[in-house]
Amino acid sequence: MKILEHFKCYCSFWKPSLARRISLYFLLFGLIIFFVTSMLYMIGAKKHFIGSTSKLINDQLSQLDGSNEPDYIWKGINRPQPQLYRLLKILANLSSSFYMVSEISIYSKTPDGASWYRLDFPDGPTLQSNRISEDPYTNKLDRWLKHRFRPAKAKIYSDNGSHSMFVNITTENDVQHYFLKIGVDSQGITGVMHKQMKHFVVFFLVALIILRFLGYYFARKISGPIENLSEISTDVAKGDLSKSAPVTTNDEIGELSKNFNQMIEGLRERERIKIIEFELEKGRQIQMEFLPTHIPQVPNYEIATSFYPARKVSGDFYDVFTLPDGRISLVIADVCDKGVGSALYMALFRSLIRVFSNQALSEQLSAAVKSAQKDKKVDSILPSGIDPVSGLRAVADTNNYIALNHGEEGMFATLFLGILDPETGWLYYINGGHEPPLIISPNGIKEKLEPTGPAVGIIADTVFGIRRIQLEPGDILIGYTDGVTEARSPQDELFTRNRLRSLIEQPFSSATELLERIKNNLFSFIDIAPRGDDVTMLAVQRITLV
Repeated sequence: MKILEHFKCYCSFWKPSLARRISLYFLLFGLIIFFVTSMLYMIGAKKHFIGSTSKLINDQLSQLDGSNEPDYIWKGINRPQPQLYRLLKILANLSSSFYMVSEISIYSKTPDGASWYRLDFPDGPTLQSNRISEDPYTNKLDRWLKHRFRPAKAKIYSDNGSHSMFVNITTENDVQHYFLKIGVDSQGITGVMHKQMKHFVVFFLVALIILRFLGYYFARKISGPIENLSEISTDVAKGDLSKSAPVTTNDEIGELSKNFNQMIEGLRERERIKIIEFELEKGRQIQMEFLPTHIPQVPNYEIATSFYPARKVSGDFYDVFTLPDGRISLVIADVCDKGVGSALYMALFRSLIRVFSNQALSEQLSAAVKSAQKDKKVDSILPSGIDPVSGLRAVADTNNYIALNHGEEGMFATLFLGILDPETGWLYYINGGHEPPLIISPNGIKEKLEPTGPAVGIIADTVFGIRRIQLEPGDILIGYTDGVTEARSPQDELFTRNRLRSLIEQPFSSATELLERIKNNLFSFIDIAPRGDDVTMLAVQRITLV
C-alpha cells in the first residue's frame, strides 16, 4: 500500500474496516491502561507524600526534649515550648509557588473522649489550648480513631474548599490522642491541580498520537492477511476457484489461510464431482434408452419386468424383443463389476445379443427364401420352419467377440437367453453362468433352468449347451439377478434364495403381481441399508385360456 493510501486509511477512522476497528480497540485499551496507570501513580504519589511527611514530622518530634515523657505536649500547655514552636514555624514556611500553608495546629482528644482541643502558638513560643466546639474535622478524626485495622499515619481531609492534612503524632506512651493539622489554602491546591492537569493533557495528547500510530501499525500487521483473504474469498464467491491464500505465518491467521485453501480444494473437488455426477446422469439416461421402451404384446402371454439400479448406472440389463421369425427373445444378464465400466459393457452385451440374434435368423430366412424361390414354393416358407435355436448362436458369437477383443479388461457377464415360441410354449435357452430362472406352476416351482455353460466373455470358442422346456398354460418363467438374493438388511443379513422361494411358492394371479410381491418384500427387507447391487427381474406367464 502506498504512503498516500496509508494516510487516507489512517484518517478515515469512521469507515468500517477491520484494521480501523483493531486500531480503535488498541487505542481504547491503551487509554484505559494510561488512565489506570495515572490513577495508580497519583495514588502512589499521594501515599508516598503522606507517608514521607508523617515520618519526617514524627522523627523531628521525637528529637524534642522531653518527647519520651507521656503526654509531653499536653503538659506543656501555658508553658514556653521553643523547640516545638520552632518546628511548627519551619513547617509553616514549607510553601511553594503552587500552594501555601495557611494554618498549623495540634488537635488533641482527652482520654474520656468527651472533648477535642486545639493547641497552637498564637502569640509566641507559649503553647495555648482552646476547646473545639464546632469543627468539621473532629467527626472525621473520631471515625479515624475507630479504625483499628492498619491505622493510617496521615490523611488529607477537605471541607468547603479548605484542605488539611492530619498527621498522627501520638506516641506509645501518650494517653491522649494528638494530630498535627497542616492547612493548605484552596488556591494552592487548585494551582497544584492545574499544574498536574497541564501535565496530564500533554501526556494524554502524546499518548493519543503514539497509541494511534502503534494501533494502526499493529492493526495492519494483523488485518493485512485477513483483508487479503477477504479479497480472495470475494473472487471465490464469484466462481473463481483458481485463487489460493498465501500462508505467511504459523499463527491462527496462517491456520485460517490453510483451512481456506483446503476449502478451495474441497470446492474444486466438489465441482469435479458435480461434473462427474452430471456425466453419470447423462449415462444413466442413455443406459435407460438401451432397455426396451415397450414390451412386445404377445397374445395369451403376460410379460413383466423390474429394474432398480443401485447406482446412477448399472451393469444389469434385461431385453425382450421379437425375432424375424416371430418368436420372442428373452434376455436377462448381469455384467461383472460395478459403475461406469460395467454400464459400458452392459450396452455392448445388449447390442451384440440383439445384432447376432437377428443376424442369424435373417441369414436363415434369406437362405430359405432363396431356396423357396428356386423351387417356386414361396408359400411354404413359415416361421415354424425356421430352426428355433439359430437365434441362440448370439451367445457364442457374443462370447467370442468379448473374449477376443476385450479379453484384457477381464469383463464378462452372466447371461440367460431364451427364445420362446408363443404358439407352442416351447422355450429354447442358454444359461451362461446366470442365476437359474424358475418355472412356476400353480402348484409351486416346476423347474430350475440350471446353467448350460460358463459366464459369457471369458474364454473364446466356449461351447454353450442348449436346452428346451415347455411353458404350460398358467406357468410363469421368472429370471432375476443376484442383486435379489444377495441383498442385505441393516443387520447385514442376506435375503437368500430360500426367502425368495417362499415368496414365489405363494399363490399368485399374474406375473405382475408376483414381481410386485417380491419387490415389496425385498425393499422392506433392505430398509435403510445401502444397496450393493442392482435388482433386475423378468417374468413371463402363459395365460390359461378359459
